[in-house]
Amino acid sequence: MTRPIGIEAFYFLDRWSDDQAVVFDRAAEAGYDGVEVSLVAGGEIDTRRIAAAAAAADVDILCSTGLTRDLDISSSMAEVRAAGIAHLIGCLEASAELRSPILGGVTYAPWMVFPDDDLDEHRKRSADSLNKVAIRAASLAVDLCLEVLNRFETPLFNTVADCLNYIDLVDHASVMVEVDTFHMNIEEDDLAAAVVLAGGRLGHVQVAANNRRPPQYGHIDWPPFRAALDAVGYQRWIVFETFPNPAAETGRATFSWRPLAVNLDLEAREAAAFIKGHLA
Repeated sequence: MTRPIGIEAFYFLDRWSDDQAVVFDRAAEAGYDGVEVSLVAGGEIDTRRIAAAAAAADVDILCSTGLTRDLDISSSMAEVRAAGIAHLIGCLEASAELRSPILGGVTYAPWMVFPDDDLDEHRKRSADSLNKVAIRAASLAVDLCLEVLNRFETPLFNTVADCLNYIDLVDHASVMVEVDTFHMNIEEDDLAAAVVLAGGRLGHVQVAANNRRPPQYGHIDWPPFRAALDAVGYQRWIVFETFPNPAAETGRATFSWRPLAVNLDLEAREAAAFIKGHLA
């Protein structure tokens, strides 16, 4: 079984506003089949230009996004939920134009927002909103993936088991689980068992070491993780994600206070080789 491998665009970039297309050639040269790009700014992007740049570099595109307080689909305010739903639908449409099979990321609540009222009510409102988004996702043949984050980044769910309970509330086949080994290392009792639990509802996999360095470092036990992917028949993407520069906006915003990679291109190549040898 061979799975395609990708890299998050912001591994190479310093600012969220940087042109993500400029990394496509670097990613291809490092050995990746695709690049995960962010649509956090919304669906109003030049998809033709980005698609052309990806084709020229011979890489595929995967898409992710996020929500802000003003786009919170778990909000008690209907107009805020409506704005969030519109944002996600716009991102889905851009994803389809870029031929991404998924729209991943934190698609269910704002990142780093911790409500002080009833979380169950937030989950219910979020799930109801996401059901509306999922209907559009199905019509576009783009799966909506929910990244399971650690407790310090979201309160809605932090394990695959709790994500699956949330997906049951959404009640739509286009909604799937997205795992990231950095977050899993904090929250899961057993990374491989969590993959098996997700089973056929596993839609996307991101990898990094336990300390969010490239996956060839750290102490994660990769062979059982790969065996679990094989056991559930996972044939989708494996994407390396980290934000390595502590002096840059992207690194500081994601709590990188020390360099997580020193030689970006070299360590990206080594990560690609590691993923191909140990996970793909």
